[in-house]
Formats: sequence, structure tokens, C-alpha cells
Amino acid sequence: MITKMSAISLAADKEKEQMHDSPLFPCSVYYSDWQKGGIESIPWHWHKELELMYIDSGSVLVELAGERTILQAGDGFFCNSRVLHRFRLVGEKCRVCYLVFDDSLISGGVGTIFYQKYISPIVFDRAFSGKFLFKKNKKDKGTIKEIQAAYTAARDEVLGFEHDIRYHLGKALLGLGHHTNITALKQLTPTMERIKEMVDYIHCHYSEPFEIDQMAFHAGVSAREAQRCFRSMLKISPKQYIQNYRLQMAEEMLVETNESILSIGLACGFSNPSHFSKAFRLYRGCSPHEYRRRNTIKKIK
Repeated sequence: MITKMSAISLAADKEKEQMHDSPLFPCSVYYSDWQKGGIESIPWHWHKELELMYIDSGSVLVELAGERTILQAGDGFFCNSRVLHRFRLVGEKCRVCYLVFDDSLISGGVGTIFYQKYISPIVFDRAFSGKFLFKKNKKDKGTIKEIQAAYTAARDEVLGFEHDIRYHLGKALLGLGHHTNITALKQLTPTMERIKEMVDYIHCHYSEPFEIDQMAFHAGVSAREAQRCFRSMLKISPKQYIQNYRLQMAEEMLVETNESILSIGLACGFSNPSHFSKAFRLYRGCSPHEYRRRNTIKKIK
């Protein structure tokens, strides 16, 4: 039940319900293999589901709720429901493993003690964005082991693996210690809600000419406030964000599709082929054609 994570498929989820393989088992399991010169990140996104992940190898920059840290091999991360976050390669290569699941998988529904005692204190705490998990921390190490065990069960799919996934995810959430009022990352509201609205707008309209006033109107703020939100939360301007997002979509299309470079540029909002080539070269250090050639060879190998 494990699939490779795609920046395009993930970005398309935004705030929508996660499309799991089976509605009877609302859990999806992914991995990302990133290397320098290829796909190196997953863009800003969020989802209703909870997320637990660990770094199998290499290093990853994790960003959410105005916080960022570099996680090394053996470290992990928890992201709460509807929290804006992203992952980015640090170094030459890495492998990241993720489990994205609805809280009903663990609780069995809102009318249970599991939901009332262990799940609702997490998902309804607007101040709890998530938690970085470090292998050097004794308590975190136990939680990371539970995440790894859940991933292994999903990978092996031996009889009863659904029980094992549910058990280990439940133990991992318990290991967060949120019911004991631990210090956790803080959500930045209403700034986060405004950013989510604007990022959602960009993800839906990135192939179109960009007007900051239209994006700001979508979020119910002024253009000046939109600029402030992006600077304070994402550390870049809205124009820089949409440029980077367009290029992220383009790099994946170059690797994953057979579309022409001209068609990809147009699909990603670059009306001028020369502009697309120049922007991509600044972004990746090579032309779109060279990027496709190098990464197609890597895939074949």
C-alpha cells in the first residue's frame, strides 16, 4: 500500500479529503526519494488528516507554523490537522517516509473514549501545530520507533497488517504526550488561515497571469496585508512564491510526463518560452531540456 510521493498529486490535495486506497481504512503511506539535481521538495500544503513521518536517510528541512528545523536520519515529525507545512532536501540525497491518516482510524469515532481522551485534545487544540521528533531525545525515540513500525507493517502487508498500523500509529500519537500539556509548536492564527487561503488560490491559478490584488481579495485582506503575511510566515513575497511553485510543477512534469518543454512552460504559467528557460536555469542551474535528460537517465538506471 506504499506509493511514491508526488509534488503535483500532493499539492492538488490542498484542504480536500485525502483519497485513500480504501474508505474502510483511511490511511495512506508514502515515501520520497530525493537527490540533488532532481525533485528536491514538496511544496506548502495542508490536509484534514494527521501526518507522522520519519527520515530514513539523509537530511530534510521541515517548515510549519513559522518554525523550521533540519531533521536528520532517524528523526521524525508530527503535523496536526489543517496545518500548512512543507519538506525540502538538505544535502545530496534523502529518503522520507510518511503516514497520512484520518483520526477515525485510531479513535473509531467521536463517541469513544479513545476520541475524547486522546484524539480531540490534539485536533481541536488550535495552538498545537505539530512536533519535531529527535532520535537523541529518549521520549521522541520511542515515538519514532512506533512510526517506523507502522511504515514497516504497511510495506510488508502480512496478514493483520491493518491492526499493526492502527496500533503503532495510536502509540505514536500517545507518545507525543499532548494530553500532558507538552510544549509544542504554535499555530499562527489568523495569519495561518489567511496564508492558507492565498496559497490555495495560487495552487488553483498558478497557470494563469498572477495579480496580487485578486489573491488578496480571495483571502479577504488588502494587498499590503497579503505581502506582510507571506513575509512573516513563508519568508518570501507572493510573487516569489508563485514563481517557485510554477517551477516546482514544471520540474516534476519534465520528469514524469512526455509533454514538450514548450507545453510544460505554458501549462505552468510561462507564456514566453525564453522566460521559462531563463527562470528554470536560475532555479535549477540548467536548462529544462538538460534537467529532463539527466533525470530521465537516473530513472532508467
